Amino acid sequence: MIRLYEELSLNALPSLQTQFYDGWVLRFTNGYSYTNRANSVNLLYPSALDAQEKIAECEKRYFAQGLPAVFKITDGTDIEIDKRLDQAGYTILNPTYIMTAELKAFQNISDNCILTSHINNKWLDAYFSLSKYTDEMKISIAKQIFNNIKQEVLCGLIIKNGVTVACGMCVIERGYAGLFNIVVDESQRGNGYGTEICKSLLSEAKNLGAHTTYLQVMRENRTAINLYTKLGFNTLYSYWYRIKKEMS
Repeated sequence: MIRLYEELSLNALPSLQTQFYDGWVLRFTNGYSYTNRANSVNLLYPSALDAQEKIAECEKRYFAQGLPAVFKITDGTDIEIDKRLDQAGYTILNPTYIMTAELKAFQNISDNCILTSHINNKWLDAYFSLSKYTDEMKISIAKQIFNNIKQEVLCGLIIKNGVTVACGMCVIERGYAGLFNIVVDESQRGNGYGTEICKSLLSEAKNLGAHTTYLQVMRENRTAINLYTKLGFNTLYSYWYRIKKEMS
């Protein structure tokens, strides 16, 4: 199950470059990604080479591009690899939960929600504005990531009195709807718009044939976790990143 959801999430938000190395998936996106998901080594498949040899090779590849070496570790990763990274000076970053829910109970699309089956400029403008993105380089790379999505996409905006107060998107593959980029205007938080956008997106995803939804939420984000728990999500597994900024 962990491998399934890892594959789904990698496809949902693709990196700009992907390399495959003895069962490990190396993702590169010019350093862009506030969660490191687009610039990290993902240990998904069985390996034959020595782990220490592979770690050193990954470090070379990332440092050569001016990037820190980052490894994504899940509850299903060999614990010895996590120990080796710890001993090599890698620190833990962004512990995160994968939460899932069945879509049976979702059947309400808000009248305030505008849904589209593609990522258009109106949604992009709202997402960057609500997320307070101002760096033009990061905005450009984010657009490239969105343009690279090959799966079915569902975008949503909640508009109240002519003002966009929340946005979000689903990426649907194999009947699984990944919930991403849920953002509510800071001045409007606490008014239920997070629940409204999630319910609308997931209700439409169910209409499109999805049966299960999943999302990624950092462990420290108790507000979001409480919201998703109320919506029926349960924690399936955890992951975290190990990061090293310089060669030894």
